[in-house]
Amino acid sequence: MDHLREEYDGELDPALVNPEAPLELLKAWIYDAEQAGLGDPTAMCLATLGPDGAPRSRMVLCKGVDGTAVRFFTNLTSDKAEQLHADARASLTFWWSDMDRSTRLTGRVTPLERDEIEAYFASRPRSSQIGAWVSDQSSPIEDRDALEAKHAEVHARFHDADVPCPPHWGGFRFHAHEVEYWAGRPARLHDRIRLTQRDGTWTKARLQP
Repeated sequence: MDHLREEYDGELDPALVNPEAPLELLKAWIYDAEQAGLGDPTAMCLATLGPDGAPRSRMVLCKGVDGTAVRFFTNLTSDKAEQLHADARASLTFWWSDMDRSTRLTGRVTPLERDEIEAYFASRPRSSQIGAWVSDQSSPIEDRDALEAKHAEVHARFHDADVPCPPHWGGFRFHAHEVEYWAGRPARLHDRIRLTQRDGTWTKARLQP
């Protein structure tokens, strides 16, 4: 696999990492990725703890950054939602390969309020709204034909009608207490700046690559 190795050419100005606004640079980097036309610029890897204590990870989409919190939505019957309800600890990782940038966050989640969930659901494309009713996310199903049959049934049920928010559809607010910004640099001398919250105060440190 060594033939896949490439030289990084990123840069991270420590002055841009502000302990008074820990996620402002994350917002800026998401915006930069959007403006650069990168695919799925809001995609992030969400890691949770399973019932056996082992980590589980999957990709989800960030739907807002505010203060020290990141918002995302999901089916509440999914593995990730059940794991987060059982253990609120989690981690997020953003990765923009074409920009040699990454951001990693550690923290805990809290459920979103129902009015916030329903307001966002109403803004989703109709196809996504129908899909939320079709899928019992993470549950087994016989085959693709069975899934398509469920889709046809739901599509017919809401024909010419608004699609309401399912009771099993919701979301979480991830509250960060540690944030690390990473930029790939030549010779693997990467820039790493970590912000850590303790007793309500954020501190900043440069880490060796």
